Amino acid sequence: MRIPFAILALCSPFWLSLPALAQPREEPIAAADAPDADTITVRGQREPRFFAPLSAVTLSSNQSQSLRTLDDVAVAVPGLTMINDQDPGTNIVALRGVTTDRLQQAAIVYVVDSVPLADTELFTGPLFDVRTIQVLRGPQGALFGKGAAGGVVAVETGGEGGYVSLGLGNGGSRIGQAAASFDVSPTWTLRAAGQWRAADGWITNRTLNRVVDAEESRAVRLTAQGPLGWINLASFGLLLMQDSGGAAWASSGDITGDFGGKLDGAALTDPIGDFEGRSAREWIQARARFQVDTQDSELSLLLAQDAYQKRWVEELDYRPGALTFFGAPLFPNGLQPIAQPTDIDASTAELRYTWAPTPTTNLVAGLFAQAVDRQRTDDFGPLLFGGPALRYNTQSVQTAAFAGVFHTAGRFRLEAQLRYDIDDRTQDISAPTGRLERRQASFERLQPRVGASFELTPNAVAYASLGEGFRSGGFNPRPAPASVWRAQFEAEITRSAELGLRLRARPALPHQWHLELTGFGAEISNYQNYTFLDGQSVTLNVDQVSVSGGEISAGLQAPLAGAWSYDVQASAALSRTEIDRYLAPDPLIAGATRNYAGKRVPNAPEWTGVATARLVWQQTDQTADLSLTLNAAGETFYEIDNALRSPPRTWADARASYQNGDWTIALWGRNITNERWAISAFGQGMLPLLAGLGPGGPFDTFTINRGRQTGVELRREF
Repeated sequence: MRIPFAILALCSPFWLSLPALAQPREEPIAAADAPDADTITVRGQREPRFFAPLSAVTLSSNQSQSLRTLDDVAVAVPGLTMINDQDPGTNIVALRGVTTDRLQQAAIVYVVDSVPLADTELFTGPLFDVRTIQVLRGPQGALFGKGAAGGVVAVETGGEGGYVSLGLGNGGSRIGQAAASFDVSPTWTLRAAGQWRAADGWITNRTLNRVVDAEESRAVRLTAQGPLGWINLASFGLLLMQDSGGAAWASSGDITGDFGGKLDGAALTDPIGDFEGRSAREWIQARARFQVDTQDSELSLLLAQDAYQKRWVEELDYRPGALTFFGAPLFPNGLQPIAQPTDIDASTAELRYTWAPTPTTNLVAGLFAQAVDRQRTDDFGPLLFGGPALRYNTQSVQTAAFAGVFHTAGRFRLEAQLRYDIDDRTQDISAPTGRLERRQASFERLQPRVGASFELTPNAVAYASLGEGFRSGGFNPRPAPASVWRAQFEAEITRSAELGLRLRARPALPHQWHLELTGFGAEISNYQNYTFLDGQSVTLNVDQVSVSGGEISAGLQAPLAGAWSYDVQASAALSRTEIDRYLAPDPLIAGATRNYAGKRVPNAPEWTGVATARLVWQQTDQTADLSLTLNAAGETFYEIDNALRSPPRTWADARASYQNGDWTIALWGRNITNERWAISAFGQGMLPLLAGLGPGGPFDTFTINRGRQTGVELRREF
């Protein structure tokens, strides 16, 4: 079942037929140097981040200009991790140790221009013309629903000015960006923004003797906004994206046996497969938002429609030459080609009402609906042995009602939110001959959250919160009579608590500094673990996982002699995960089980950190800026058995820019130390899928990063 965008659009006159009661409410905008200039808007109201009872990170437009993907955001925000795995759309996201894996629902909600993106495939689109990025850590399901167990990443695009920028870099990379705003009437504004990016590639396949990670991306965003009759603000947006390039630049080898599972040094090799993977994607999004303001309230309606398509092919063994199967030469070209074409259609609607009955109290309530139709075909080529490729059509209809209250009483700020989600799911499994099976299930959850902050002094705030989040369950491939998995896996529940302290210097002092400390803990029930069993991609529920950790953020800004000043910012996050109870099939011994208690959850580094030092020279309309950033990530385990792991790693980024009036030239380098590490891996969990392969198999499979990237960019603002 789907909610067509046309039906939602037809409903808008009904919702918007409420009369306008008064003139639009004017919200005060803080000055750039005011104490509350650092604000949060993603929760449906404008609030100073310093006093909010939750852990939040905001990245300014200056910071956001150099962030091109969600991967870059993850590097800039400790505790947030993203891995692009296998192809441009498949990714793994973790925040505060709450993580997911391939083909599963995200552990965070990713919001772009107020639209919660319906599928993780959409998370890998390009970032451009970004105004600000906000990250809320910890369960936010009470306002954002299923999938917000780890937190929320919210991106706001657009701006008032215009610009054109061109860049060149190593690997044959080229990038062009432009944006401009136009007044099409005294009250209506149109903004157009676009980005084109291409590269020859950075990773060389040693067998094919050519780069295999070439890419090209094109994206355009159009936004029009202004009053519409008694509607104070109407906004219409259209996003078009296309990209293409290489896929699955991975290698295979016996890392577990030869290197004890440590993916480092000699264990890392460039791709060696004899088949070059290719991918192509298209994404179209249309959205509309209508807002009616009164003196003390705001009513808004959001509508969005997404259409996404991905096509890609690769090989599955990532090795050169022929493969045998239990000694028989059945695969003269290896396991290729294989494909998993994916199509996604999503309709989103949210009605939200915000009311401030008193200067110290805000209320918010709303209704939410999102219908997603996801179709994927598992065409495993030679591994099907002539059998049909199965098609999985999964439909999800999520409906929710939510409400919250925000109240200030003297030095206390108190808030409470509650949300009830229902996710009705249906899956049809079909072959070319017709439908083989239909599954149906419903997952529902009441998600509460409470928070409080206390203003110790105007420059010191303590805060605490309790929250809950959940991820819907889903469906596994059809189990055989001897299979250990069920046709359905259950919803994952996360309960979390945090306690924090924020300190800052008095605004009048020439030296500005801040310090924030946060500690948190979480319990995860029915953690969803993705694995291979009997040649199938399945999800098993881990009974109990515990998470504990903390975050620290500090910064210092101060003037130096003359026109010089410096700025030092550093932050780090620790997320320690441990499996408390879990008995599951042993990947090495058929019919046996293994106790995984004490293991770490996969794909979530134990700690991450970033530190940036900037030296700035500024006079009238000229600015010179030199920055050096050190990044670090702790040990990362892959798969639930922890057999494969990447050791701790560090790398450095640098940027130097000079601005004269409207012109800026910048030199930049990412991973200038050219460190190499694995960004994803499959180990013993893949053995049942590749059992019997030779010679020398089955194999561990891993993907490496792209190494050093450097470039120059010229920007003109107008």
